[in-house]
Amino acid sequence: MTTEATESYDCVCDVLIVGAGGGLAGALAACDAGADVVVVEKSAFAGGATALSGGTLWLFTNSVSRAAGLDDTIEKGIAHLSAIVPKGYPSATPARLEAYVRASGPLVDLLQRHDVALQHSGWTDYYAEAPGGFVRGRTLHAAPFNAHELGAAESWLRPTKLFLAANSVEVAVLALGARSLRTAWVSARVLCRDLWARARRVKLLTRGQSLMGRILRAAVRKKIPIWRETPLLDLIVENGAVKGAIVQRDGKPVRIHARKGVLLAAGGFARNDGMRQLYQAPVGTDVTMSSPDDTGEVILLGQTHGAATALLEESWWVPGTKTPAGPMLHVWDRCFPHSLIVDTTGKRYLNEAGPYMEAGQAMIRRHRELNTDHSWIILESRHRNRYAFGLAPPRFTPGEWFETGYLKKADTLEGLADAIGVHPGTLKETVAHFNTMVANGRDADFARGETAYSRFYSDERVKPNGNLGAVERGPFYAAKIYPGDVGTAGGLLTDEFARVLNKDGQPIAGLYAAGNTSASVFGPMYPGAGASIAASMIFSLIAVNHMAAKNRVNT
Repeated sequence: MTTEATESYDCVCDVLIVGAGGGLAGALAACDAGADVVVVEKSAFAGGATALSGGTLWLFTNSVSRAAGLDDTIEKGIAHLSAIVPKGYPSATPARLEAYVRASGPLVDLLQRHDVALQHSGWTDYYAEAPGGFVRGRTLHAAPFNAHELGAAESWLRPTKLFLAANSVEVAVLALGARSLRTAWVSARVLCRDLWARARRVKLLTRGQSLMGRILRAAVRKKIPIWRETPLLDLIVENGAVKGAIVQRDGKPVRIHARKGVLLAAGGFARNDGMRQLYQAPVGTDVTMSSPDDTGEVILLGQTHGAATALLEESWWVPGTKTPAGPMLHVWDRCFPHSLIVDTTGKRYLNEAGPYMEAGQAMIRRHRELNTDHSWIILESRHRNRYAFGLAPPRFTPGEWFETGYLKKADTLEGLADAIGVHPGTLKETVAHFNTMVANGRDADFARGETAYSRFYSDERVKPNGNLGAVERGPFYAAKIYPGDVGTAGGLLTDEFARVLNKDGQPIAGLYAAGNTSASVFGPMYPGAGASIAASMIFSLIAVNHMAAKNRVNT
């Protein structure tokens, strides 16, 4: 960083990055290019929402996937996105989709160059049946990481509760309970890993903690300035071009000149109730798992400077419930046998084992039709005895869940219907029809269990359809289920170079955006585990590369 002051600036750098989450990948790229880079972060922590996540990256052809035997190519990647991403969304242009595919390999190379060890997950592509899809999937995750390697910066990493030192795929397998040799093997592996770490006094991190911990370590090693507790106040614009920003540091405004550009990678608006009510009602802020600092002011600031926006009605939806301890999302347990979801009239209306963003969108549509904000997830006794429900392991249900009314329980379906305010006849009819389809092994209404995604979260001991199980043995349980999320998916509109566009579709010179500050490259859908995190890092990399290139040629 160039710290000399000029007449009008307090400090000068080449690249200014707002947000110390996925944008840190761009900071590493800037460092590799020999550029002076400064990262400002409004919170006391680095890592952003990614540190709270599963920590996966959905990436096209790259060295890690090739080493795992995945026969991916640029052409297959473009064909896959062309087949699954809806047409006509301004943030999901063919040029942006191709840019995502082509930058996947370079992102992996960048991370590996900085000792961010990645592994192939085996997590199926969410639309594996579409052209260019893979059942083995494109998802990568970071190898376990010793937090103590961060040294003094260990306290910088945004904390979260890691109950087990397990990656996201391992957690999904463990949620099935002791139902197979695979579950037993994964349980033993995770336990041995944990015991070995404890024996060596290692603080072992996995999932988003590992991914961002490794990236933060790389930034610290490269001595990249990360100014925490430094919120963005405004952009500095001269003759229509963004020249820098005003931030608040140590209680004082600081003017920063960014010679090559400013990258906004500060997250979305999942915690901004006003924006949520404006764009996403009836969804509020009480079933999100995003960062507490995900409050949208950077998007609003971009709008005040003429930036166009898109997809503000969308989030990264995941069905969730409101436990007494806070929100809990349901990625895999709603896919397991002996469960179903009904609306407030007692009718089933979606594929419970479908991709979570699709499920959330179906819930929102239904809720708006019925003027409600929730549905009900129904669990049969075998579901509660065999599988985890959220964070509750099989056979263990916190008493507080019943005492507070979060979880309803009844010995009969009629009793459960009465407890949740649903007409008993309607619920019994819905369940009887569902059970008939279970007996036939095929969900004729919504095709539950007929895709690779569904089968990834299935019980292999349940035949012939590992996602379908009858709901007939009491006691029965029910909880209100909502369209929760892990962040918002709409924001500033950008092009294939991550340049922020104005309302006329023209780039705002010097201004770039990535991650949840920008509108999703996938439009209103989610293609694979880790797609949003990968997009954040990919377009941060692309932005920094474009900043460097525009100083060599007129682009």
